[in-house]
Amino acid sequence: MLFKLELAMLVDVHAHLDFRDFDEDIDEVIKRAHGAEVIAIINNGTDPATNRKTIALSAKYHLIKPALGIYPSETVKMTEEQLDKEFKFIENSKPVALGEVGLDLKLLPDLKIQKEVFERFIKLSEKMKIPLIVHSRKAEQEVFDCLVSSNAKLVNMHCFSGKLSLARKIEDNGWYMSIPPNIVFSTHFQELVKTVSLSHLLTETDSPFLSNEKGGRNEPANVSFTVKKIAELKGLDTTETENNIFLNFSRLFKGIRTK
Repeated sequence: MLFKLELAMLVDVHAHLDFRDFDEDIDEVIKRAHGAEVIAIINNGTDPATNRKTIALSAKYHLIKPALGIYPSETVKMTEEQLDKEFKFIENSKPVALGEVGLDLKLLPDLKIQKEVFERFIKLSEKMKIPLIVHSRKAEQEVFDCLVSSNAKLVNMHCFSGKLSLARKIEDNGWYMSIPPNIVFSTHFQELVKTVSLSHLLTETDSPFLSNEKGGRNEPANVSFTVKKIAELKGLDTTETENNIFLNFSRLFKGIRTK
């Protein structure tokens, strides 16, 4: 079912504004996001340092909401003691989501430690009743299997690059997929949007990556390009598409205040 609301509101559910790329002009980036009617930016931590920077950014800018996690390739660099300490920190910090977490077979061929840490995050998600923002590069089936076996409920697949048949199963499980601005030229994301119902799509930027301009720096304001392309592919009005994506956001990220 599609919904029509009077006010369109954009969301970026996966960004990395803690990267050095934004050190010189973060204020302007936030202003442009405001100007583009972005009402929430979920910044994803990837290690202890970026988790803390994410919290600092969320304290300074109302638009930024903290997601805290450990990137798959970072899991193998940490001792058990360091992992325990970071999990405790993440839980005590009360983030809006756990991210960026998951598995990666492009950077790391061995999934043993990655899976152990990912499964801990899935359990923490259930305990805290907050969503997982999931990285699954070259390990889409393995991630899916972990989520199913753990009975995960609140899931967003960030930049899902797997098979369309698996995307249908993700939707069947009631999970979401977030689409970046490079959909304007990415045939994979275009086909993904054609395959998945609008009721299971979200928008992200993965800033500073995956811009609508090849080689350009990405930023949250650019989710508008994602929405326009999704609307075009679905044969819908842009505002109608924005509103339905916002409703998806509201269903998954129930505890986020946008005002």
